[in-house]
Parts: sequence; structure tokens; C-alpha cells
Amino acid sequence: MYTKKRAIGTTVIAAIVIILIVIAGIGVYFYETSAPSTKTVKLNVITFTDPSNAWLKAAAASFDASHPGVNISVIAQGFSSYTTTELTSLKAASPTYNIVTYTSTSALGFENYVANLQGLVTLNSSDIPAPQLNFGGYAQANGTKVLIGIPYDSSTFSIFYNKTLLSNPTLSAEFQKEYGYSLSPPWSSWQAVLNVDNFLVHQTHTVPYGIVVDGSESHDIIDTYPAIFGYYYMNDKSVSGNNPQGGLLNYNIMFNGFAGSNGIPAPSFNGTAGVQALQMMYNLMQYDPQPAGTTVNYGTVFAPLQAGEAAGALMFTADASTLLSSKNISSSIGVTTLPGGYAETGTDFYAINKYSANQNIAAEFIQYLISPAINSQIYRYSGEFPISKAATAMLTSNTTLSQPVRSVIQDVFDTASVGWANPPNLAITSSTLIPAFNQPVYAFLTGSTNSTSAAQQALNQAAAAWATAVG
Repeated sequence: MYTKKRAIGTTVIAAIVIILIVIAGIGVYFYETSAPSTKTVKLNVITFTDPSNAWLKAAAASFDASHPGVNISVIAQGFSSYTTTELTSLKAASPTYNIVTYTSTSALGFENYVANLQGLVTLNSSDIPAPQLNFGGYAQANGTKVLIGIPYDSSTFSIFYNKTLLSNPTLSAEFQKEYGYSLSPPWSSWQAVLNVDNFLVHQTHTVPYGIVVDGSESHDIIDTYPAIFGYYYMNDKSVSGNNPQGGLLNYNIMFNGFAGSNGIPAPSFNGTAGVQALQMMYNLMQYDPQPAGTTVNYGTVFAPLQAGEAAGALMFTADASTLLSSKNISSSIGVTTLPGGYAETGTDFYAINKYSANQNIAAEFIQYLISPAINSQIYRYSGEFPISKAATAMLTSNTTLSQPVRSVIQDVFDTASVGWANPPNLAITSSTLIPAFNQPVYAFLTGSTNSTSAAQQALNQAAAAWATAVG
């Protein structure tokens, strides 16, 4: 017989069944949403063909191993083509390349297509030298610095020299007696370097070449000239103003260290300081393998030093691996700042594609690359130099490396810490400013006269083109 109690019991049981079904459904939902994902996150890193890629690939493999589900591919292209590949993809808003590489001078050509890394990557200001970040790592947005790229190596334009030659007791005593200062660096001025060249090449005929200087028109002049000009710039307040070490962000020392009435700084190199620097460059190149301006380039600037035929070379530290691998002279090689205690920067950067769907994991990988333990391995894998001060300390305390090598590693980092003498890295630097400067300057450097008027004319031509280009 049907009773109220039975009806209540049936209702309760039905309710319990419904609740259990709901709970089971919720459990399935939570299991499905909280279970580990088996989806692979693929990151593509595009860069140029370079020895550092061995380190990058090794770091990618170790990062993958500690991050299940992450797969990083390193895509390397020739230096002349990789930028075109990157920008073509980025301008199409393609997420294909999660991490892109750019050079210091090309930085602002990428700013509209890469993510703001502030908040994504944590930088230790005491670990990474500010000059390395300033030349390519930042862009200006509404008057504020925006972090667009992270440097991963210390690459500077500085002087490599033959330590054995320049510390020779007989030569040193003779030079000291005649000139009143040490034959060995650091030197206090470019005139001091010129005197060293003259003493070793013409007076004592010790070596056929001095400190070799690269005056190739294709690109190299835009690096060599600022390296020399930095000394004159910092000592001439009429062009450097209150910014004697670096100038204004992105404009750097080839523009005045202060803005004009239109808010844009004028070119700084066609005044007295610039003319003196250009005439000094001309004089230094007379101690190069001849003909000056055509024999020496990025690929050959270190060769006379390596062969023991030159006192030194003004060059990028990226070439140091070639010198250090030479067992004959590695113990003889030293690195020093440019006269007056500064250097020029040539660092490369990693940036994150703003169209990437995996910005956080890309940022985590970049953070991994600049961590001291990983960053120190860039020397082990490629013979290049870390950007991290702590990584540098790891290497310089590593007694399995020879003392000469450890000294060079420390010296390179020291030059990176003062690498402020840089050309501009505006968006039009590569396309417009470099050829507009290099062409008239190369004509002067390879001409038959080192007159002040000829130097002034070449620099006036370049400055007029630059002023028009930047508005």
C-alpha cells in the first residue's frame, strides 16, 4: 500500500541519485580541465648564422628537457637575409616566429612588431651593463622607454693588442723616454695611439702595421668612425651637452646630446670634434695594410694581429674567438678600452613577436638564456662572451680555462660596461643614414689629402643628408 513515508523515501532516494550524478559530472569536468595537457607548445626562434647558435641550440635542448611539452626550434639564416624574413613575417602579423633576433642598429625597425618585455622578463640592473641595453634594447613610446629586446652576449668594438710586443722591456723603455708615457694600453688619447703606430712601424720597424683600423665602405665605417669620434664627442660639450657618455637614446653620439628647437637633435659630427676624429681616422689608416680602405674589412681586420704583423686591431670582440683559438699567440692577446676609457657596442638582441600566442613561455626561455649558469656557457659552446656579470665571474674563476683566456673574458666584459660610443639605431639607420655617411667619408679616407677643408666637406655632405632624413 502506498504511504506518505514511502513516497518521501522514494523522493529522497531520487534526489540523492540526481546529486550523485551531478557530482560525478562535476568530477569529470574538473578531471578533464585539471589533467596535464599533452599539447606541445612549439617555439620558433629565428636568428642569423653565427657561432653563438651552438649555445642557443644547447640551451633550447636543456630548456625543453626541463619543460615537458615545450619544443624549441632554432632557425638560422644568412646575415643578409634573416632580417628580411623576420620583417616580412612580422608585417603580415604572422605568429610563425615566436622569438626574433635583431642587431643594435636595426632595433627600431622592429619596435612596432615586438612585445613590450617589461613585466615579462626580469632584468637585474647590476648584472647586465646599462650601455648594452641602451643601444638596441629600448625604444621611446610617448616619452617613455619601452623594453623591446634583451641582449645575450657582450660584443663590443674595442682594441685587441699584442701584449708581448707592447710590454717588451727594450721597446717600452725607449718609447717611455721619447714620448713620456707607457707603450702599453690603456692610452689616454688617439694621438697616443698614433704615436705608438709611428714608433713601432716607422721608427723601430718592429712590425709592418700598427693598430689596424677598418675603413670599408660597405658598412664598417659607421662602426669605426664613432669608435674614434667618442673621444672627441665626450670632450666637446658643444655637441655632447650634458650627455657626454652616450648622447640621447636611439640618436646616440652621432647626434647632439640635446634636442634642437624642433625637438630633434642635430648631427654632431660636422663640427670641430667630428673633423678632428675623421682626420685621426685617416692618419691611423696609413698604418693599415694598403691600399687603405680596400684591404681591411670585418673578415680581415684581425689577420695581421693574428699573424704577429700588427700591434693590434680596432675590432668587434666577436672576432676574439678566432684569435683565442690560435695556440701560438693566445697568451699574447689583450683587450683594452678605447683611448679615454670607453668602447662601442655591437650586441645582438632577442625579442618576442607580439603576434605570438606563447609570449609567456618565450619570455621564460629568454630569461633562461640570460641566467648566469646558462649565459656563461656561451663561451664554452661558441667562444663568445656572456652579457651577465655573474656569468663572467663564473668563467674568470674557472681554473680549467687558461689565465690569458680568463683575462680576455674579464676585459671584454669591462669594455661592455662602458660601450656607449654608438651610431644611431633609428629605423632609417641601415637604409638611409649609413650609406649617406659612409659614401662621402670613404671618398675622403681613400683620397690623397687629409686637409681640414676636405674632411669638413665630406662631413657637411653627410650631416645635411642626415638632417633632412630625420626631419
